Amino acid sequence: MPLFGVIAAKLAKRPVALCDAGDVDGIASAALFKRRHPNGYVELAGPTDVRRWWVKLVRWDFVADLPCPGRAKIRADHHKTNKPCAEAEFYDPEAPASAVLAARALGLEGDEVARQLVEAAVQTDTAHVTDPKIKLLDLAVRYAGKRQKLVAVEKLAQKGLAAVDEEPLRSMAERGLEKDQLVAQIAGSIPAEETLFIYSPTHLGISYRLLAIELERKGAKFVNILVRRGWRTYRLYCGAHRDGPHDCAEVATRMGGGGHKYAAGALIKAPLLDLEKPLRDLLAALRPPAVYVLGDCNNLKMPCRSIQVMTRGSNER
Repeated sequence: MPLFGVIAAKLAKRPVALCDAGDVDGIASAALFKRRHPNGYVELAGPTDVRRWWVKLVRWDFVADLPCPGRAKIRADHHKTNKPCAEAEFYDPEAPASAVLAARALGLEGDEVARQLVEAAVQTDTAHVTDPKIKLLDLAVRYAGKRQKLVAVEKLAQKGLAAVDEEPLRSMAERGLEKDQLVAQIAGSIPAEETLFIYSPTHLGISYRLLAIELERKGAKFVNILVRRGWRTYRLYCGAHRDGPHDCAEVATRMGGGGHKYAAGALIKAPLLDLEKPLRDLLAALRPPAVYVLGDCNNLKMPCRSIQVMTRGSNER
């Protein structure tokens, strides 16, 4: 259990950090913490994990790119839907990435490795990746498991983007490149419409956030992807044009999640006796012109267009 690691760190008087596990911004923020505190302990988690009892029990020294877990000395965050609560808040919903604020909070603004990590976070979080090495880091992180991500945090803290050329990040990036080809294939099968609603009845082992970005590059202004992750669990990914009228944070908040105007998400639990309610609720709220299903339309009580896909699973969150 992660709590035991945190307790051991506390007993050893090591500073403890809680950072988002889902993307480069969270991983870069964790690496910044380790650069400032080489003996520090990092726990990686998702936005919904901060609600767990043991997370709320801990007094965290540093929290980044996540909602406040309850007790924290310092928190760096830029999400519109996350309310401040730490003793020292480095919070700015207009910041391009939480790592920008994390570097400031940790006193690393003049550090070259920190500058590289912040740039990686900004490029990936704004979906404007121009550096090939940052693209590889993004793919490596999106398809990595928790243990791999923790190793990546250590390597990035020591070497910055140079770590992408070394193991294990190099192999992680190669795996990500294979998945990226599948994302491009799926995006190529979906018409370039201004508003898109996509339903994935099973997790296909891809980054749905990257799929939304790819569809936006093709011309979509508003993309909602609902993925069924289990018997009752759904995950919403929303992407919108920054200057458009659509607000993903509003959509995600309505479904119990949060995020930014241009990118947001939610983890949704269906009622025990109505397992398709999240899908119906989202369709009723958005009223999309068409529903594209990644797979067969079997047993779906709605007009849909099937997009046939063949793939395997992954660790992507």
